[in-house]
Amino acid sequence: MMVPKIPLEKQVKKAVNGDEAVAYAVKQSLVDVVSAYPITPQTIIVEKFSEFVANGEVYTEFVPVESEHSAMSTVVGA
Repeated sequence: MMVPKIPLEKQVKKAVNGDEAVAYAVKQSLVDVVSAYPITPQTIIVEKFSEFVANGEVYTEFVPVESEHSAMSTVVGA
């Protein structure tokens, strides 16, 4: 799926940390399912992306799970 290029005058520059940058990259990837277990060091990534889902900024099925193994199983089944 091709995403239209945003005109330069509508682009926004943001200063973010590495975790937030990953969350924004996932947002731009237009993923269908995110299965996440928020544990250090990726907690900030999961929190930021869950905000995108809650605010309706992305149309992604966000599945919070109780362990890393559950996260893997959810993605395999997706």
